[in-house]
Amino acid sequence: MPQDSVIYGVSRIRCHEKNLLGPARLQRMLDGNAEEAVRQLVDMGYGGLPDATVADAEQMIANELAAAYALVKEVSFQPAVTDLFLMKADVHNLKVLLKLRLTGSKETPVLLPGGIYSVEALSHMVEAGEYKQLPPAFQEALDALEQSFQVRVDPARISTALDSAYIQHAYASKLPAQVRDYFKALADFDNVLTLLRARQMQADPDRFAALLLPPGDIPQAALLGALEAPVEALGRLVAIGPARQAILKGLEGLQKGEGIAPMERERDNYLMDLFQSARFDNDSVAPLLAYLLGREQEAACIRLIITVKRNGLPDSIITERLRGLYGW
Repeated sequence: MPQDSVIYGVSRIRCHEKNLLGPARLQRMLDGNAEEAVRQLVDMGYGGLPDATVADAEQMIANELAAAYALVKEVSFQPAVTDLFLMKADVHNLKVLLKLRLTGSKETPVLLPGGIYSVEALSHMVEAGEYKQLPPAFQEALDALEQSFQVRVDPARISTALDSAYIQHAYASKLPAQVRDYFKALADFDNVLTLLRARQMQADPDRFAALLLPPGDIPQAALLGALEAPVEALGRLVAIGPARQAILKGLEGLQKGEGIAPMERERDNYLMDLFQSARFDNDSVAPLLAYLLGREQEAACIRLIITVKRNGLPDSIITERLRGLYGW
């Protein structure tokens, strides 16, 4: 349950920050194979599975994220703000449950407890195709999806529709300026990454437009105009708004032949930095959000390490991405 004490909430988060995996621990994971990396996580108490193997890595990550979500939910003194970030778990679960229903898959999915809605409640909604308990943006998106599935089942549309609903819901909420800037930047970076992928696939404009999220500071017209523009013109066309320099750095990496990884790294770093500067505040919700984003970034890094190790890929793929980890 949320509570009213800022001091209590921030103090609890300060205690748990110490359990975030730092550079030394991650480096030790890099030094071994996938099995050794998982064993190190077990030894550190990560994920709450004492007998875990590599096959359990996703469940370990899900368990740790669920614990972080539960902590933030418990200590939050601004639930209207923190709930927006916790809804990432609900969005993930809705995507998984819908895709399972449409494909008829019998596999056991990795779902994330700790969102605003219980996994059971979301499962019932998806099974019944009734979404009245969700915010208006999600109701509208899911009702439209259900209607479209009567004509043609297209699981690929689910992620874009729900991500768009999430951003739309954030825009419609009353938020501190810093938090609103986060969601606008999140949408802008994801749209630029979608642009870069669409250019690689030579996607047609209509298909590309359907994949875009509600824009932040980069107008949709600018993104559409960049689809077939020379790569040298991309900075002029889409490096707009407060994240301009970060976007330019990502595009610079693209022109050097490094693909979209630099843009993903710039996105992660930029979004983290929005709250890092206020991480030591004692009178705002920023420390809670920084901790939550840090746990999510940590999870992404662990997932990347395990994936690279399992597939025998070079460690250089990991190293650059880890530089944006919270606390480094």
